[in-house]
Amino acid sequence: MARYQAEKEGIKKKAEKFEASSSEWNRRSDGAMHQHHQWALATTAEQIAISLAAITLLTRKKWLMIGAYGVAAVGIALGVFAWLHVDPIGALTRGALAVAH
Repeated sequence: MARYQAEKEGIKKKAEKFEASSSEWNRRSDGAMHQHHQWALATTAEQIAISLAAITLLTRKKWLMIGAYGVAAVGIALGVFAWLHVDPIGALTRGALAVAH
């Protein structure tokens, strides 16, 4: 019976170590996924700007060109924020500039 108790304690300590390691990797994964979503948002804005630019070439509308430039500027800004690990969308919801993990 004492042997099983000793094995149980050893297994429990090993499991707790794995659990702590798993929690750390989950935290890292969440940070990486958040960073990925920021880059995806910037890329989407740039793709929209490219689409608007193509439509502008077909319609020759000045206001549409200005809109394309505006969306491109937003996409570039979001890309810079992602590169600097700054979360402007999170800052809007939390009220302060938040730094991503």
